[in-house]
Amino acid sequence: MKVHILEKATELFTRHGIRSVTMDDVSRHLSISKKTLYQHFTDKDDLVETIVIAQVKITEQNCLEFRKKAENAVEEMILILEFMNVYFAQRNPTAFHDLQKYYPNAWAHFTRHKENFLRKSIEDNLKRGVKEKLFHADLNVQIVSRLRMEQVECVFNPEIFPGNKFNMQLVHDQSMKLYMYGITTLKGHQLINKYLSKLNKKKQKV
Repeated sequence: MKVHILEKATELFTRHGIRSVTMDDVSRHLSISKKTLYQHFTDKDDLVETIVIAQVKITEQNCLEFRKKAENAVEEMILILEFMNVYFAQRNPTAFHDLQKYYPNAWAHFTRHKENFLRKSIEDNLKRGVKEKLFHADLNVQIVSRLRMEQVECVFNPEIFPGNKFNMQLVHDQSMKLYMYGITTLKGHQLINKYLSKLNKKKQKV
């Protein structure tokens, strides 16, 4: 039941944002009583925090899988791009802002994930790309990884990209491609074009 609640609550928060969805909405969506809901979660803060922990775990598992699956650092970035485009396509742009502003415990989990896992993953990818001669040899890994983290956060900033004017998936897609082409050598550029071409053909078949 707890897993079922998490899945359905995630759907609601993803579609409508977090703050606008109440525990009454969650119980109605699940066709269960609030009493049953509160048997598994102390309050909405607890529910949101548990969802964030679960989502962070999924993201980390996917990133590790992409690293193993990818033949090179460029393909690893393309796999992440594809994953993140699906992620953004399914999310209400207000959800991230709600999380940051109103749910400090859940936001703390995301911040730790960002600092302890995401930045290291970017650094590892950069080192791999340099070693494979697909990324520029003179890249400062620590600087570039931090710039990339800020670039990603910028996508979520409603003051820069208001949800009523910009599509988050498109903003992230453009941001990621700008980053990829900026750090890669000519050989890396050719691989990006090759993988993006395959990705576009795959989308056309769907």
